[in-house]
Amino acid sequence: MAKKRLLIVVGAGASIEFGMPSVWDVGNIINDEAQRRYPLVARPRSNLYRHVVGLIRRHWKKHVPSHLRRDPHFEDVLYTVFALAAAYPAGVYTSALGGLIKAKKLPDFNFYGRQHKIVDQYYLHHLGSVAVDALLSAFRERCKTSERDKVAEFAQLQLFLVALRSEFDIAVVTLNYDNIIYRALPGIETGFDPATTQFHEERIFNRLDWSCMLHLHGSVHFDMPTSSTNDMHEIFWQPNINAMFAQNASGRSTHANPEGADFPTSAIVAGYGKTTQILRRPFRTYYSELDRLVSGCDAVLFAGYGFGDPHLNIAFERFRDARRRPIAIINYAKKGSMTLGAADVNDRVATSVVHTLHTDLNSMRWLGNSVPSQIDDLLVAREFEVSSDPGTPLSVWYNGMLEACDNSDKVISKLK
Repeated sequence: MAKKRLLIVVGAGASIEFGMPSVWDVGNIINDEAQRRYPLVARPRSNLYRHVVGLIRRHWKKHVPSHLRRDPHFEDVLYTVFALAAAYPAGVYTSALGGLIKAKKLPDFNFYGRQHKIVDQYYLHHLGSVAVDALLSAFRERCKTSERDKVAEFAQLQLFLVALRSEFDIAVVTLNYDNIIYRALPGIETGFDPATTQFHEERIFNRLDWSCMLHLHGSVHFDMPTSSTNDMHEIFWQPNINAMFAQNASGRSTHANPEGADFPTSAIVAGYGKTTQILRRPFRTYYSELDRLVSGCDAVLFAGYGFGDPHLNIAFERFRDARRRPIAIINYAKKGSMTLGAADVNDRVATSVVHTLHTDLNSMRWLGNSVPSQIDDLLVAREFEVSSDPGTPLSVWYNGMLEACDNSDKVISKLK
């Protein structure tokens, strides 16, 4: 009898316990690189990236109601940088946007610590490009450190995936740059030929096994070696993360699009503006295959995903059908946090779950009773908050990834 098919969707929260940075840590990585490259003339201890963060923060404080306000994260800032660049003249590539919008003057900065520069379209693009390069390099270093320092944790993950594979055929869709899940699934199909390291979409579209792993936003193993083909921007797979990589977006022309802002030609997709960035291979192949995986799976496990990516969420718009397929969410929350069922109407994650998974949060229960407003009891019992509606089976785990790995039997029971 054939196994049922499980789709695992992996977000940043699934990798934090393995040494990977959080969304806010990523902002610090970019800020440190900007401080090295783009210190301000008038305030040398600050930099152009941090200045943009401050402008966004003050703008939101002035115009966004306090109960809806949040702090800008790196994706907000990077998109702002690239969109702002479109307001500047750039010869034949000058955007029509500049005919209506004028960029605010930004402070002068020192370029590489010595040259006094005025901000323009070129330097905004360069700031964004070096930020993306810094991200990829930082994640590679974190992956190297994880291999050395997180051996026990990685062993827990491996046992968890063995347990899942004993019950299901699995396919993985990951938004993460790290290689944590990939290392735990050696040999899984990614679309890259192991012999040539080149990407071939037919390896994804024509494969006989359902199992595969789609790196929707790229990977620490992605590289753009300039001597491999006639296309100097083609993405290849580099299996050795200790190798010398040539992915430098800051040394390449931008990925131009007349429909909006231009973005770095990078081995990863970073920030918003994914509509433009995913036009390249392998990303457009992966997003094409995503719909087929969602349609063909029998159950879904979301691990560490915050439901903040519309390009992924939209794939689930018709997931709820007569098959009544179960969904489990592995998340992490501190004691005193609100459960999903008791979340405020303005809670972004809860709202995204409702819109993506079409689940009435009033149906969420524990042990057949209404779930308390705080998750403390669920954390202590190591149990799931579950939907009482048989038409929309949903289970939510709040104890984090490693605790889920140690309770694989409970996770599997929610996916059958």
